[in-house]
Amino acid sequence: MSSRTGKSEAVCSVAWLVQNGRSKVQRTVASDGFVGDYPYAGVIVVGENRTTENDSSASIFVETVRDIFAEGVAFGVEDALKDSFTEANDLIINKNMQGCSGAAIAYSGTHLWYALSGSCRIYRIDQDGIKCIVSDQTVANSSRLALEHPDFNKKVHELKSYIGSSSNSGTVFGHARVKEDTTYIVLTAGGWIQLEKATPPALIKGVNKSLSGWLSNISRDLKLAYRRQGGGLACVSGMKPTGGNSSIVKYTLSTLAVIVLLSLLIMGDLFTCNSEVEDQTDLFASDSIEEEIVQPLNLEVSADSAENTSGLGLLTSISDSLIALNTDSIIPAIIDISESLPIQIVQIGGVVPELNSDTFSVSMNIEPDIQWENFSPGIYTIRTDSVSLILAEIISEMYPSLDVIELDRIITVRETGVAESATWLSSLPEDAARSTGVIVETRSSVAGGADWIRTYSVFSNGNRADRSGETGGFMGDSLPGLPVLRNSNCYRLIIIP
Repeated sequence: MSSRTGKSEAVCSVAWLVQNGRSKVQRTVASDGFVGDYPYAGVIVVGENRTTENDSSASIFVETVRDIFAEGVAFGVEDALKDSFTEANDLIINKNMQGCSGAAIAYSGTHLWYALSGSCRIYRIDQDGIKCIVSDQTVANSSRLALEHPDFNKKVHELKSYIGSSSNSGTVFGHARVKEDTTYIVLTAGGWIQLEKATPPALIKGVNKSLSGWLSNISRDLKLAYRRQGGGLACVSGMKPTGGNSSIVKYTLSTLAVIVLLSLLIMGDLFTCNSEVEDQTDLFASDSIEEEIVQPLNLEVSADSAENTSGLGLLTSISDSLIALNTDSIIPAIIDISESLPIQIVQIGGVVPELNSDTFSVSMNIEPDIQWENFSPGIYTIRTDSVSLILAEIISEMYPSLDVIELDRIITVRETGVAESATWLSSLPEDAARSTGVIVETRSSVAGGADWIRTYSVFSNGNRADRSGETGGFMGDSLPGLPVLRNSNCYRLIIIP
């Protein structure tokens, strides 16, 4: 399971999650997004393969929509959303893929635009309850089959419209306005079918803490991990967390405070995954949907919420001390850093490091082979990932002879993405390859010792025995055409003694 959460500067909070199912021969699901800094639009997107064949349609669709918005869309958001669906449709056709269902919501200010094709659904949740605003385009729906009908499970996967069809003209587009008490959630078929059978408690309670935690609870209540095909979920919300009228304080945090906190994490479990704190900001000036778009607000955190959690209570005291030292510098607080832990690490050679398992999850390549791999000693981290940067500096104290080397991204290749990853990696320009680390955890060969692996800063095997069945992905900055999705369960640090 992987998830990602973020906050739009103007209005919306967003999150997305992928929950793999129990079947290895499943319809692959994908979910991702881009958090836009206002006035640039953000987007959330989910996809699900149309067939059970080994196919990358859902991944291509999700990445295409995400990447178009990641390039920066400030005007013509609806047109950009339509163009992204068209481009994904054409790419899937050109690659002779089987196609997929897909849905996306783009948002900017108090506006959102949605699009859907195939078996996904979009729901709106507000004080009036839960309502499906865009239904699935399946034979089951057009035939008005009940969930209990013996043919329902078959007919819900027979699509009247889908991404990757040469005759696809049935994509539904629409526009809505985001209100303070409203959340929009997008689900693949595996999710909404279970939701329709029994509304999960987490959905009834609404967004109480963080959106990513809320989605995780919904996935748990729907038992998606135990379903055959799993599910993809994503949401956009203007809902503020509940927790009373807490006084608002601005946190001033320096790198010193973060290092102190993470050092304590290495020594022991400082706080649990329940220590989630949301921004306590008034996102709306009034209940009127005709208001002007709210300008970006400074990040503010509830002190009462923080003090109710043991680890963040310590963070509060550290922050208060720093505020006394420097009241002019306002540095955004790190919200729910425990969500990033344990951080995924791979070590190439050497002995297993003595690291706290609550903070680090270490995989080993005990016997690397320089003939088939390319690596040099160092501690490799991701320059845009503040958590891995700080932890790399702390780990470097254990390896004083190793330099900390910053990469733009670390890509993890696993069995489901061998063919496409091998093709893409072999054609990546040298300047991009030199800022990229690649960890291979597959039963089959990805490069076979080809010369092009020498252009990569690191191109090495990981734990091929135990982790080849997991989903691959990357962390760090994306690149055009990257055939895997961002996945926080993939590696963020590489140690090569």
